[in-house]
Amino acid sequence: MTDGYIFNTAEDGEHERLRVQAEMCDRLTRRRIQETGIGEGWSCLEVGGGIGTVTRWLTGQVGSTGRVVTTDLEPEWLRELDADNLEVLRHDVSADPLGEAEFDLITVRLVLVHLHDPRAVLDKLVTALKPGGTLLVEECDLSTMPLSDPPDETWHEVISALISLLASMGPDPYLGRRLTRMMLDAGLHDVDSEVVAYPKLMPESPSLQVQVVKMRDPLIESGRVSQDAIDEVLARFGDPTCDLVLHNSTIHSVCGRRPG
Repeated sequence: MTDGYIFNTAEDGEHERLRVQAEMCDRLTRRRIQETGIGEGWSCLEVGGGIGTVTRWLTGQVGSTGRVVTTDLEPEWLRELDADNLEVLRHDVSADPLGEAEFDLITVRLVLVHLHDPRAVLDKLVTALKPGGTLLVEECDLSTMPLSDPPDETWHEVISALISLLASMGPDPYLGRRLTRMMLDAGLHDVDSEVVAYPKLMPESPSLQVQVVKMRDPLIESGRVSQDAIDEVLARFGDPTCDLVLHNSTIHSVCGRRPG
């Protein structure tokens, strides 16, 4: 993931970003995994385990006869997990090997967006599945992030600038909408797609607040938006009387089965 990952995974602030991301997304990821029929004895891989919320849950799903491998560029937070059926690896999914026909389930969330060649990595993940195994990939489409109710010019301006900046740094802000086609082109069968959004009041949207805080200085330096506009947005996150509903991004959750 080193070719395009824009966040420093060793920073304390990154732990908070991943925590609020997990708080928002874990219920979808867990439900989608449960729909695969996961059970005792399964061999599972999570790529980009982050702070380990899904990893910890997976170890309970597969039981003592199962196996969970979790990877990250900086796996320090994952090493804090304690389970006999867990293996933690420092791993770059773009460059390091994954093996062949090894896993019943592979799950990866908000990782491919950071990679220079996500399709090549997707092919590697498919190869690492056992015949009949399932790959679950979840990625965002940020095109809905500037939307709000009622429409708000300052919010739209700041978030549109943030999306533009992210795109210039490498990530594809619209990868989620392309994911179903990518999975089909990778040869997966029974491809099943679900799109979820999380509209919330602005003061109840910590995941968005953390993103804006993290990108504040780069946004100002880029000249895409004024400091006053960003600071106005940040102040409204902290205002409990703010009644603006933010649409947030949409998450495309796509799973498919390797033939066999």
